[in-house]
Amino acid sequence: MGYPFLTMKKAASVFALALALLAASSQALAQSSIVGQIAGDKAASDRLYFGLKFGVSCSQLRGLGYGDRLGGFNLGLTATVRLASKLSLSPEITLFSRKGATEIPFAGTGDPALDPFFADLTKSALVLDYIEVPVRLLYRLGRFEVGGGPFVGFLQTASQRFLADGPGGELKHTRDITAEFRDLNYGFVLEAAWIITKPRGGEGLVFHIRYQGGLADIVRPTFLQVGGYGSLRTSGLQVFLSFPFIR
Repeated sequence: MGYPFLTMKKAASVFALALALLAASSQALAQSSIVGQIAGDKAASDRLYFGLKFGVSCSQLRGLGYGDRLGGFNLGLTATVRLASKLSLSPEITLFSRKGATEIPFAGTGDPALDPFFADLTKSALVLDYIEVPVRLLYRLGRFEVGGGPFVGFLQTASQRFLADGPGGELKHTRDITAEFRDLNYGFVLEAAWIITKPRGGEGLVFHIRYQGGLADIVRPTFLQVGGYGSLRTSGLQVFLSFPFIR
């Protein structure tokens, strides 16, 4: 279940958006340029620093009408811009973000001789893999932060996956349905964080809990009848750690 490489068009869109967010953050601090912030001893400061995030997620698809939640992991890069003593802006690129549902009904393999073996499924899932760019405005309350903001997601793959016990062992069937889902997802995030150690001078380790609510209908109209889906929107909870990687 690996993650595919980005197409050149999608990669260019994601990184152009990320650079625009970082440039806007630099202007908000009235500093010279992003280049000046990422060069030499000024690669990071207490007012602008970059970090890594990693953790786990639990998602569901609102409107599916069946199935259970799907677990996954998330990994990404963050930037923190201190706007005031208690206020910060944090754009982020989540490179791996999985959405979907488990316990979906079998859709067929296209081979009538093979289909009966999947009548009694061991596992099944609808899996959507995204690259996401959330931007959060955070307010600090002592060792805690609360906040939220918008996010946009870029679909990489969508697939139906089925696992069953066959005469010679496990049988797996994967159906690629990426073309049946929209390339773009968007919505909002709400977040609470516990600052375990102060970023930068204290090394910096932060524990985050985030709710993510999708506002976009992610399935294409042509797939509504064929796939048996109605209007679908993503929803999920993420738990992760973040820490500066430039000191």
